[in-house]
Amino acid sequence: MKRGIIAYCQFSYPERIISGLIIFAIILLFSACEEWNHTEGVSHVSQLPKFELYGGEFVSYIVQDSGEYVDPGAVAFDGDKELSVITFGEVDLTVVGVYLIYYYSENSDGLYALGKRIVSVTHAEISENDLSGKYEGTLWSPLAEMTVTKINEKGLYKCSEVFGYPGSEMKGMFVDIGNHELVLLPGEGDFGNYSASSGEYTLSSLVWTVRLIDEPYTGNNINVSWSKIFE
Repeated sequence: MKRGIIAYCQFSYPERIISGLIIFAIILLFSACEEWNHTEGVSHVSQLPKFELYGGEFVSYIVQDSGEYVDPGAVAFDGDKELSVITFGEVDLTVVGVYLIYYYSENSDGLYALGKRIVSVTHAEISENDLSGKYEGTLWSPLAEMTVTKINEKGLYKCSEVFGYPGSEMKGMFVDIGNHELVLLPGEGDFGNYSASSGEYTLSSLVWTVRLIDEPYTGNNINVSWSKIFE
């Protein structure tokens, strides 16, 4: 058994030093007889599963008259250990739109993670389109500015601001599906979560509907317009 020593003595200053050294030596003696392994096998570092998505996190197809979507798949790891992955979600290659495929994996400690792939089905080839640039919101005052950056040649963009409300932050991503249509992907920010929604664009403006789904803005649909800044 491990033993503890509690001592209280009233000594002069030099004697306290000597007494303290003696007590410390006794503690070391008992410690040397038995290792302190209270937490051995109890606590350890556990990490969330990490995903690798074959084919990338974004893939795009031109709409087809027929055909079946075959997902490239994913693998998950807990350190060097490979984990099983469950895939769910559907893609209809005959219907234009944006689809999300999710991947679920859980490690031996019960910690789980989700991976996500964005799948775009477009009206036509849209690689030549480029909606990148700076835009100015037209809904609120003072006007908020948004930077749009194309991050995949097949029409995936990130934007620094979605809602356009001054002083807020609602970063987002959207997909150009051609035919002057865009899809705003689900996201979150200062006003809570917002759902996926459709919108439209020209080469000089973007318009979409932000549907806020968190209180106190549950169910609010707000039409947001942005005009491109030409420098």
